Amino acid sequence: MKMLLLAGLIWAADPTAQTLSAEQVERDIAIARQALETIHPGYARYQSRDHLDGLWTELEQAAQEGMSAGEFYLQISYILAEIRCDHTKAEFPDAIAAYRQEAEVHLPFSFRIFDDRMYVDNPGGSELVRGEEIVSIDGIAPSERFAAIRPYMPVDGFTDHVRDNAMTGFGEFMATGFEQFDTLLFANQRLVELEVRGLDGTIRRETRRRLSYTDYVARLRGGTRYRNFSDEDAISVAYPADGVAVLSIETFVNYRSPVNPAEVLDPVFAEIRAQDTQTLILDLRRNGGGSTDAQQGLMSYLLDAPHQPVLEVRAATYDLSASADYISTWDRSALSPDPAWFTAREDGLFTINPDIIGASTVVQPAANAWQGDLAVLTSTANASGAATIIGALKERDRATLIGEATGGSQEGPTANIIFFLVLPESDITVRVPAQWTIQNVTDPVFGRGFDPDIAAPLTYESWLAGTDPALEAALDWSQTRN
Repeated sequence: MKMLLLAGLIWAADPTAQTLSAEQVERDIAIARQALETIHPGYARYQSRDHLDGLWTELEQAAQEGMSAGEFYLQISYILAEIRCDHTKAEFPDAIAAYRQEAEVHLPFSFRIFDDRMYVDNPGGSELVRGEEIVSIDGIAPSERFAAIRPYMPVDGFTDHVRDNAMTGFGEFMATGFEQFDTLLFANQRLVELEVRGLDGTIRRETRRRLSYTDYVARLRGGTRYRNFSDEDAISVAYPADGVAVLSIETFVNYRSPVNPAEVLDPVFAEIRAQDTQTLILDLRRNGGGSTDAQQGLMSYLLDAPHQPVLEVRAATYDLSASADYISTWDRSALSPDPAWFTAREDGLFTINPDIIGASTVVQPAANAWQGDLAVLTSTANASGAATIIGALKERDRATLIGEATGGSQEGPTANIIFFLVLPESDITVRVPAQWTIQNVTDPVFGRGFDPDIAAPLTYESWLAGTDPALEAALDWSQTRN
């Protein structure tokens, strides 16, 4: 395990500087380790227990003289990333989250990564220009910062190619993965010194003020942190060519503002049919997953026959008593499950009664389900439920995948119920998945997402020009189908 010291604090009031005693750190380590080892069904799925044991031992040794709150957060996050489960991550303590809400710790622009280089995406109202390259930040090349941050990005299995998306994506971290960890790893100040390569190739220096999280969201994210399936612009349809419809669905998250998926999707598919569409292109490239009901709701409009997406759901335990004082979740029944729901397996895990958790659900095609040619645009942002629907469509040979290799897991994610484990001394919240969903995919490739049938990655040149290689490839493909 690479033990990294907290490199720099923005100013003295930063709660990441709070010192935790050796005894406090040891207590939190014991609570976190016990919960992960006993509750997480994928704890040793991709890493050996010996490897993870070694990481915990190194952390215990490093904490013998105490540790700052920021450094402890880093080390816990590193171990969680080593478990290689996209749903297993650490949230900031409340004090650090509140501090970063108003403290100027975020870059004043958003960016994209191409070939390990940083390019301005949204200038945030500054004089920066979209497409300009950031050559250095406070004298440090972005590639050096990327290399330091990547190990903290959680991914499923061996889908390391999606780590850069986690660094730039605006998801479950407070801002992006880059913003979550950069200030903890590098000695940043309120004013950031930038070396910028303009579109004409000339290099200039600029000094910019960093943003608070409040300003970051307002300037760079349209004033909102989360996307919901119910959002008016989360689902859209375009008709780029005769007989071709492009249906974009940016999220399956349907628990914050729940809606009936059929009520949302039925008029969408009715419109697509009314346009005399022969080829449907489903654009999931910005979709990282979300709720099962939304994901299976869409599935019902794309299948040509009944399909059972889930073969089995496994758990590591039903006895949560050792962690009961520290865990919570949205489904209180999961905190004290009936042991009769669980059947022991030879590998030490348990199979959960599928009728109890709805895992025996067979998705039936909707009355106006799409039966024609179907292409799915994929990207490194796809994981969890987005990868699940891609797997179901591939299993039934219903779609041609076009774009980039996905994240997620062909075998199925560890997710569904997630416990929120609050470590009492540091106030770090660790997300601990409780269930492993075994997907109905024939001969899944261990630890991998899905590769495209037609590779069409986004490049810097195409992004800057505003062209779309994946959509263009899909339109070319559609011509071969008519």
